[in-house]
Amino acid sequence: MEPIKVSPAGGVKARMREAIRQELTAAALTSIREVGFSNTTARAIAESVGVSERTFFRYFPTKEDAVLQPVEAMGSAIASRLTERPAAETELQALRRAFDVAVEAVAGDPQTMATIMEMNRAEPALRRRHLQQQDAWVTALQAALAERRGSETDQAVTRMKCAVMLLAWERALVSCFDGGNFTQVGANLDSALVELRGFLAV
Repeated sequence: MEPIKVSPAGGVKARMREAIRQELTAAALTSIREVGFSNTTARAIAESVGVSERTFFRYFPTKEDAVLQPVEAMGSAIASRLTERPAAETELQALRRAFDVAVEAVAGDPQTMATIMEMNRAEPALRRRHLQQQDAWVTALQAALAERRGSETDQAVTRMKCAVMLLAWERALVSCFDGGNFTQVGANLDSALVELRGFLAV
């Protein structure tokens, strides 16, 4: 099983580093499916890829980070896409279109996302790390919105908008997971945004 891939920016060295990260993530996911999360170690993951345990920790501080690497990669890719959206779009339109990079990644490799979400529900340590990553997503999106706008605004309001968008994304993923069909993640995200609009209009 290949992990969800988001093309890295940079030169040859950056691409080589990302390739190793993806190999380690794929090995981590395979090991966890075979022997379980608690029985998977950083050393075993590293050995299956042909690198040392020390090398593993150069790329990931914990095995949780190795498992969640695809999710982390999507966060920075969305933020980068957001800064490129046309100025004529509203903030909500720009956020939604920026999330297309995540929609494409998930729809392209539904098995990996299903595995990550299944482990998120079963492993408290992984869920805690996932929530920390979500907070980092919000911070990255907040900075991207500010850069796109090019003017100072209330940071708390901007952060709230990004957090709400992330809640809609989480809702879309849960709908896909429960329905066993990640190819509908884009449509589910749109539906989640409609639900939020309805709630806010009350």
